[in-house]
Amino acid sequence: MSCNMAGEEDLFLEEKRFKQYCEEFVKHSQQIGDGWEWRTSKDLGDGYLSKTQFQVRNRNLPPDLKEKNNDNIEQTLFPHVEESLDDIQEAGVCATEEVIRYEYHVLYSSSYQVPVLYFRACFLDGRPLTLDEIWKSVHACYQARLLEGPWDTITQQEHPLLGQPFFVLHPCQTNEFMCSILTSSRKQDRHTNYIVLWLSTVGPVVGLNLPLSYAKLAPEQNTNTD
Repeated sequence: MSCNMAGEEDLFLEEKRFKQYCEEFVKHSQQIGDGWEWRTSKDLGDGYLSKTQFQVRNRNLPPDLKEKNNDNIEQTLFPHVEESLDDIQEAGVCATEEVIRYEYHVLYSSSYQVPVLYFRACFLDGRPLTLDEIWKSVHACYQARLLEGPWDTITQQEHPLLGQPFFVLHPCQTNEFMCSILTSSRKQDRHTNYIVLWLSTVGPVVGLNLPLSYAKLAPEQNTNTD
């Protein structure tokens, strides 16, 4: 790895720091009504970030349309990514559209010492999306990246705290790409919330986008801990 200059603390995120960043992240989410919350496992005592949102997408998008409109495909697939279910039902959904419920969890991986994004998705009738359906919903430009390297390969495995099947973006190279992002951020002498930088990078792969206001997170009490 060529980013040693960033420091050992950048390459491996301690669990204590992970929770501090999550607390900061949730506080801002509550201020802007973004829906993130911290949940604690009753049995294990560990916790994780959680958010549920509803997305509307076209039922059947022709392959040729994907090829012709790569620049606009994200708006076509996810035109209402921040809508609540009540808002969507009130507005009405066209016959050519379908509503999907996405549940996102951010957990800490002790093995990799980085955050990991778990998620699952289902239709309103409760039918879960298959891995193939998840893959087809990924933006074309991200599909190319997924095929190039394992850091963000989508797989299905058991949720470590809930024991239920979830999809996950594999974290094996998170340290590598985060090192570059953190180094660039610090060259600009900016406070860095690891969760914001990381989630802004991996979230869009699966339709999860952060409002720009998260980039302004810079509490004075944490600026000296980086």
